[in-house]
Amino acid sequence: IVSSVCTKSTRKGHLANGSNNIILNPTFEDELSNWSGKGCNILLHESMEDGKILPLYGKFFASATNRTRSWNGIEQEITDRVRPKLAYEVTAIVRIYGGNVADANIQATLWVQSQDINEQYIKIAISQATDKGWVQLRGKFLLNGSPLKVIIFLEGPPPGTDILINRLVVKHAEKAPPPLRPFMKNEAFGVNIIENSNLDDGINGWFPLGNCSLNMEFGSPIELPPMARNSLGMQERLSGRYILVTNRADTWMGPAQMISGKLKLYLTYQVSAWVKIGPGSTSPQIVNVALSIDGNWVNGGQVEFNNESWHEVGGSFRIDKQPSNVMVYIQGPAAGVDLMVAGLYIFPVDRRARFKLLKKQTDKVIPSSPS
Repeated sequence: IVSSVCTKSTRKGHLANGSNNIILNPTFEDELSNWSGKGCNILLHESMEDGKILPLYGKFFASATNRTRSWNGIEQEITDRVRPKLAYEVTAIVRIYGGNVADANIQATLWVQSQDINEQYIKIAISQATDKGWVQLRGKFLLNGSPLKVIIFLEGPPPGTDILINRLVVKHAEKAPPPLRPFMKNEAFGVNIIENSNLDDGINGWFPLGNCSLNMEFGSPIELPPMARNSLGMQERLSGRYILVTNRADTWMGPAQMISGKLKLYLTYQVSAWVKIGPGSTSPQIVNVALSIDGNWVNGGQVEFNNESWHEVGGSFRIDKQPSNVMVYIQGPAAGVDLMVAGLYIFPVDRRARFKLLKKQTDKVIPSSPS
């Protein structure tokens, strides 16, 4: 160990090797500058266990020690260096030590404080680490708004187990050349992949994300949301039933459903739902349809409002790599604010047919100029 206990550092750091890594002091060449302990202590090391643990990169690594909670770890604020609407790729070299634990999950998490002081935790990536060697943790994230404060941190192992980190890189994700899109034939365009969307079978197929409560109630709109109606045309009406989410202790808590195996590559999926919030909020609230795709967060659409009326939330997404686990969930209002969700539709759309329809509608609205 080459430094004493440190829980906060204010020394200025530098970007690594002139790269576009937004992490300051990513390999601890400036000791613990720009790093902090999240509820625990952090130490700097050249080696541990009489030289059995050595850094994989550079000369140093750090440990988050004296951890009493699973969320304790090492963190760095990146507010001034992260930009909205840009995808970032995160790579960390990590391992665990102590606590009589041979392997445990380490998670990279983003803590985001919005302009209205609401807090949100975004899971970037999770990987199983061991006490036998360094492993790589990789993931991506994207911020849609301009938050007041952003902190990235590592967490996860049980209390008493140290998190070791040798390097952290957060840089703009390089755009890979788009793969050749296969010919789409006989695809089920317009078919909703959400099970029990109308709640004809109660809340079967749905589960609470977090320690919140789900109940079925009546009184939601029976018409499809406008964006879905424009894409699907004439459809049967909704049931008027909705999911009421109560006892929400955090912004990410809400109704969720596993949709693994239902998504197809290269298809564009449209997202649409009715959402509403209960009383208790004093500022505009954001409701977001999110997808966790193999641990990576994808935004399926969001809406911001400050009343207790029903609003449409909508968006779209596509995947270019076949995932193993996919979960869709609705989140966003402040802790303690009830959330209501009705008629969630996620369905593939024929983009070429959709463009033709939009062009036809535009031609009807815009009159031709006189000759």
